[in-house]
Amino acid sequence: MTTRTTTYDYEQSSESGRERHVEIPYARLVDATPTLHDPAAVTALVAGTELTGTVITLDAVNSIALLNVALGAVYRHNVRNVLTYGGGPAEATWGPINIGDPVFYDPTSDLLNGIKLSTSPLNGAGAANPRFGTVVMMQDETASSFPKGNAQAGSTHVCAVMQIKS
Repeated sequence: MTTRTTTYDYEQSSESGRERHVEIPYARLVDATPTLHDPAAVTALVAGTELTGTVITLDAVNSIALLNVALGAVYRHNVRNVLTYGGGPAEATWGPINIGDPVFYDPTSDLLNGIKLSTSPLNGAGAANPRFGTVVMMQDETASSFPKGNAQAGSTHVCAVMQIKS
């Protein structure tokens, strides 16, 4: 399992209009054991259409997670560079992560690496992963910080991810 890089308490988009908080019962989350400051997805009838956002607070007594689902909110998250899976949960191909790349909520990557976001549009079962956001530069990065990773091996990188789906 990949060692997780702590990304808590980081929100790059503090300007007006970047907060849209919704309460979601744990039982309705794809991962029913949410972690504070991690990405989350709400279960849906159609694969790939799930509501996604970042966990802001947890109410363990009432089993409620508060998600920020604001379009355009930017958070620092761990992102896996997997592109495809082969025959189940095994990663098959990878690619370097670059500015503007799409990021997906990926339950297969979470099972394998403890990371909830990847660059794979499909999970290990071949179903659509919901689009979570897009890679952007962190305030302390430059274009020379990219690309991150390569096509030869799976790796996890801390990336600023702008939420695009709400």
